[in-house]
Amino acid sequence: MLLLVLVLCAATSVFVALRRRDTLAVYLCGLGVSNALMLLGIIVYIAQMGGMAATEQTFLFLLPEIQHWLQLRPIPMGKLGYVVAVGRTLFPWFLLQVGLEVTMIPRVRRRMKSLRWLSAILPALFLVYYFPTVYYHLVRGRFWLITAMIPLSLAWIGLYLLAGLSLMMQEYRATTILFFKRNNGYILLAALGITALYLLYATKDPAQIYNLFVAEYIRLGVISYIGPSMTVVGWIILGMCTLLFVVLGGYGMVRYAQMDYAENREEVSLQRKFDAAGTGVSVFVHGIKNQLLSSRVLHKKLSRALEKEQPDIGEVRACAEALRQLNEGMLARMDELYRTVKNSALSLSPVEADRVAGMAVERFHGKYPEVPVACSGAPGRLVLADPGPLSEAVYNLLTNGCEAALQAGREPRLALTVRGERLWTMLEVRDNGGGIPAELQSRIYEPFFTSKNTNYNWGMGLYYVRRIVKSHFGRLRLESRPGEGSSFHIMLPRYDAGRRG
Repeated sequence: MLLLVLVLCAATSVFVALRRRDTLAVYLCGLGVSNALMLLGIIVYIAQMGGMAATEQTFLFLLPEIQHWLQLRPIPMGKLGYVVAVGRTLFPWFLLQVGLEVTMIPRVRRRMKSLRWLSAILPALFLVYYFPTVYYHLVRGRFWLITAMIPLSLAWIGLYLLAGLSLMMQEYRATTILFFKRNNGYILLAALGITALYLLYATKDPAQIYNLFVAEYIRLGVISYIGPSMTVVGWIILGMCTLLFVVLGGYGMVRYAQMDYAENREEVSLQRKFDAAGTGVSVFVHGIKNQLLSSRVLHKKLSRALEKEQPDIGEVRACAEALRQLNEGMLARMDELYRTVKNSALSLSPVEADRVAGMAVERFHGKYPEVPVACSGAPGRLVLADPGPLSEAVYNLLTNGCEAALQAGREPRLALTVRGERLWTMLEVRDNGGGIPAELQSRIYEPFFTSKNTNYNWGMGLYYVRRIVKSHFGRLRLESRPGEGSSFHIMLPRYDAGRRG
């Protein structure tokens, strides 16, 4: 069974690395591989030593034939022990790197490179210490060194594990946005599960496998990898704990990898849909614009003709004026869409997030002057942004929220909040509309998808909002429940005026 655990650890780790392909995935892969390496060395060592009961054979190898095959492998004990030492030593370092990668504590982030190099010193020293040739020369005739190094190795391993898990727990507790909290939760679950599995087998000193000073280890009270046989109940408990921890760790890793993979796949799908539609967008806009220009000419002729006859001149003129305003509005909309398709360049500069929010609210009140927006800001919070396009994105979200409330038959109540979220600056737009059904939440960013009247809405708004946010190195998140309204979160990297870059 332990062989299956080893295979599962390695397979899950490789899956995460191939699926995510980022720094955090590499460190998570390192966790699984180092743990699997340690377990592999222990399993082969126990197989070569032999002398086990049937229960132990089943737990470790499933079949006696597997143990017999491993027992006949010509692997020197020195190399086998060093394999265990490498896995045991690298695991705490990888766990600490996961914690450093996840954390958003500013003081830690600013010293990230230094902390990574410093954290590598102790593992490197112990890898040198456990190297068989070095170990032979250091320990021979200096048995007191064994007494000192065993508790020292356990101490730094415990310190690294505690620091890494603490950073992950702190980040999980400090995060308030549901998506990021769930993401951090899966990372924490994976780390806790695989660390618990690691601790089941990492408390013993790998140098015992070298089989040099067995008597010294007995005098120190250090239990060997091959200790006294446990009872059947003991093996069952050990097996259940091992399975539980590997399942928890594997589940957390897989769920974490799938979340980001689904997001990236959705982003690629949206881009492909827009690219496919974008081929004819400019031609479409040009054709519609010509039709509207012709409509303007017809409107002028109609106005001149109607001035000669007045069956109901007030009503006719009101309709003509409404037609003119509609045409002008459509022309402006066409020009805006054409400029967006033609030019995607942004000019980013430090700007207060409250200013962007204020510009969006001012424009929103130009369209809906009677609808109040409850604003709360974070004075002095800077972001690197192009105020025009970014405020346009926020304005679009406010407009959508207002129209969603009206569509649900409610008096619109909108809230625009600017606040800090770890190393992010968040602009949250919350409405009291009817909410977005779960089956539509994955489609709302698609170009030309809309649930509104297609005579006035083309379904491009949220696509461009997401595109603008991505252009600002940010992320757009939705939290919505049918009947309870929706919240859109624009997450932008916080700009620190006291630091360059």
